[in-house]
Amino acid sequence: MPIYQPTPGVRSHSVMLPLSRVNAPTAPSPVTLVPNIPSAPSLAQGAGGDLTATWTVPPVDSSHGAATAFNLQFSLAGANAWTVLSNVTRPHLLVGLTFGAAYDVQVQSLNAAGASAWSATSSLSTASGASVPNAPSISFVAPPPDGTNSVLTVAWMPPAADGDHPAAAGYNLRYSPSGAGTWTTISGVTSPYSISGLSGAAAIDVEVQATNASGNAGAWSATTTASTWGATVAAGNLAMATTQVHNTGVAPAGGANLTATPAPTAVTGAAFAWSASSSTVPTTGLIVAGSDGQPNGWGQYFDAPATAGTYYLWMLAQGASNVTIGALVSSAIVVT
Repeated sequence: MPIYQPTPGVRSHSVMLPLSRVNAPTAPSPVTLVPNIPSAPSLAQGAGGDLTATWTVPPVDSSHGAATAFNLQFSLAGANAWTVLSNVTRPHLLVGLTFGAAYDVQVQSLNAAGASAWSATSSLSTASGASVPNAPSISFVAPPPDGTNSVLTVAWMPPAADGDHPAAAGYNLRYSPSGAGTWTTISGVTSPYSISGLSGAAAIDVEVQATNASGNAGAWSATTTASTWGATVAAGNLAMATTQVHNTGVAPAGGANLTATPAPTAVTGAAFAWSASSSTVPTTGLIVAGSDGQPNGWGQYFDAPATAGTYYLWMLAQGASNVTIGALVSSAIVVT
């Protein structure tokens, strides 16, 4: 077996790699530390029920990292019923709080490692509520089915309360002949409200405003316009019983009659109608009435509704093109 011999004149040597390239240790990742606790926030009153909270960014040290975000919590003073707001920025505006109430506020700092404890508590009361409410929204203005031609019923929705406007404590109403701007104001009204003493077939502008607990008034609502009835309606001498048998001639006389007086709109016809509603004027299922020979009198024989239930009988005066110009609704009638 041949024996290896080095080549004469050639040195044999080995290659040594640098120590740094052999099993080099991995550099440690930087450690993120939970941030310090922020100082107690500074509070300031804003408009209405607003409070503004401001705080300083907590310092970084060998045991605490930098804060990258903040949470805030608030509660009625002493109640410990906290509402938590996440990822708020400085300063933070708290809106929609109760007027004249004291609030506790705390803040907390966060980063990728976690959250600090909550800060010390700061407390402050919101403004006393001298601000005025928002304007209400009128739901409807309409002549009621009471047989008169001199009344309009007005209903409205309470305005929303927010950080700058308290809830309404009361309401005022004003009305004017449409477009005239000659307002009559009524204070301390509630919804719904009936404006009386109006002329027949008159277009009326109506507005409503809200007041705060001190009686200070906000802006007037948008104007809503409606007209009174143009005729008056009264029940005739054929009084109906309050209990009827379904699909049978109405008791006790088999029909009903009414008086429809032009005031000032001419009456060209009349009708009766059964309805489950005592507030919405029927437009279908009308029972045409004819003259009954009495002054302004109209009447007709007809049956009670075909199915049992509670109904209202409407008595309608009609003008040109069979448009309803006056209405009277009965009390509830039970059909068996």
